[in-house]
Amino acid sequence: MPGADFEVQFASGERTRCLIQPGALATLDELASDAGLPGKGALIADERLLSTRHGPALLRYAETRLGRPIARSVSEARKYMSETEAMCEMLAERGVGRDGFVVAVGGGVLTDLAGFAAAIYLRGVPWISVPTTLLAQVDAGLGGKTGANLRVGKNLVGAFHQPRAVVCDPEALATLPSRELWSGLAEVVKCALLAPQEDAGGIPLLERCERDLEEAAAGDPEVLAALVAACLRVKGRIVAADEREGGARAFLNLGHTVGHALEVATGYERFTHGEAVALGLRGALRLSHSRSLLDTPSLRRALDLVARLEIAVGHRVSPEEREAALSALAHDKKARGGKVRFVLLAGLGGPRVEEVSPEECVRAVEASVS
Repeated sequence: MPGADFEVQFASGERTRCLIQPGALATLDELASDAGLPGKGALIADERLLSTRHGPALLRYAETRLGRPIARSVSEARKYMSETEAMCEMLAERGVGRDGFVVAVGGGVLTDLAGFAAAIYLRGVPWISVPTTLLAQVDAGLGGKTGANLRVGKNLVGAFHQPRAVVCDPEALATLPSRELWSGLAEVVKCALLAPQEDAGGIPLLERCERDLEEAAAGDPEVLAALVAACLRVKGRIVAADEREGGARAFLNLGHTVGHALEVATGYERFTHGEAVALGLRGALRLSHSRSLLDTPSLRRALDLVARLEIAVGHRVSPEEREAALSALAHDKKARGGKVRFVLLAGLGGPRVEEVSPEECVRAVEASVS
């Protein structure tokens, strides 16, 4: 199976190695050494992963070099500061010092929280991100945006802390349930709309999605590896140019404005992150069209692809939840002076950020869930 190995260099001078390689979970010791992390580290892993076929290799690595792993059961509904505090306490108990490091293995919630712990423990220790879900591999693993939720909104507390490496093992995706694969593919489709011409195994990313979306959802490892590599290159270019989201990095929020609001409105229990983004894409695309930014053929092409995401259909949102979503939009960290900043598309591959009125927010939410 083809892999990829490339480096993202940020304006700050920091570098992150991106490795997409079958079997990478079994080589974490070597990868940590390559990243220049010789001190005493700690493995923070999703406890569910430790019970899969990948568990023995992770346990051997941890117990040989790092001591007993820090196993955590996390979810979006539990993504709060209390979890990060618990991780920091455990790092201290294991004697991780200023020359230590963290290896975070799990889905996007786990890597966000563990990366945040690495950012604030002893005022910052290095870390390696090892995302094991498709959603995390194409989105949360790279970029250094670590953090937690507050009760009023998603990801409202956190820190920028770039990982030394992002390690993606396509074989880890073989154990994912169908819902998790579809959830990750929502972020893949988002990247394809942002950068339709990005190479994905010799095929433009948008065309690859249109051709192979169902094969990816079925777990085809070659298709998944190509999609992950393409998405990481897209995100790497955007983040390298705007590390702290002062401008272009906001483009990665396509579909997220309404998506985050729906997550908040439903207590993070109804939708996975990818499901919410898929719904949010519908609203963002239709809003782009209503503002005459996106022509009708492009709108239809994009909506047809989003419609193939199984997670984007069949959801029902109550009137009360719609009102709660609108309230969450008002508290969104992208809101300014009564208006909300949306990422829209001026043509496929032409993202731009525009301020949207409360009336348009209502239409965007309706378009997302209708």
